[in-house]
Amino acid sequence: MIECIRSNVGRHERRTSGYKLLAACALALTFTLGVAHAADEPAAGTQGQQPEEEFSPANHLLFMTDHLANVTPPTELKYSLTRTGDPNNSFDDHLDLKIERGADDAKMVAVDFLSGDRHRYVPDVSNAHGNPAVMMFLQNDVVEMAQRTGGSWRYFQRRIKLALQNSADITEATEQFDGHTVQTRKVTIRPFDNAKSHSGDIANEMDKRYVFTLSNDVPGGLLEIRSEVPSGKKDQQPIVERLMLSSVETGTTARQPSQPNT
Repeated sequence: MIECIRSNVGRHERRTSGYKLLAACALALTFTLGVAHAADEPAAGTQGQQPEEEFSPANHLLFMTDHLANVTPPTELKYSLTRTGDPNNSFDDHLDLKIERGADDAKMVAVDFLSGDRHRYVPDVSNAHGNPAVMMFLQNDVVEMAQRTGGSWRYFQRRIKLALQNSADITEATEQFDGHTVQTRKVTIRPFDNAKSHSGDIANEMDKRYVFTLSNDVPGGLLEIRSEVPSGKKDQQPIVERLMLSSVETGTTARQPSQPNT
């Protein structure tokens, strides 16, 4: 994906330059595999990529699972995206996925990501299998971290990829969704736990934790992504960024599911 996310032109120059980096980077394998990986070509057949069986269980869950298998087009998945605890950049926004049927029964996904000054252009995803919301959250996250710390998005991306491959914790749980109990799997990573050599540069990001909550029982397979950074002060709340499935619209009928447990 050569042009991943593009900022509105002419506003918030520093933020825009960060997203131009994203547009040029074509984020590497683990951030893109599941979104539109070719179902008819094994991963091992692509030069430079790992054989599929060498990917970790966490990578399989997030990037190599057909999350959209339980979605019948036309369907719109609506996610809330909030950031709390940050006095400089808290917000309440959205990420919407409109899923239509394309040629040869492929699923086409149009992405509406954030609003106003934060709005990001995302190209339509053709032949989608994985849920694009996972990639959008992570791409946005690494660029925002780079802007906050002055570091490189490549460094943050690499740390997240390594954590997903080598140190992810996967647990099973249940959540309440749309009035029903659903089975979930939670993937938890702490990518910067041992980044002591960069502790002065990335400050509290060292203690950042990500929790991905997945379920085959909800449309799109993704219930929530949550990142949390401790404030480091007793009298302050942690900074929490939370992407959460808020409604599912099939045709003209909208369902308003219950929020997952915190």
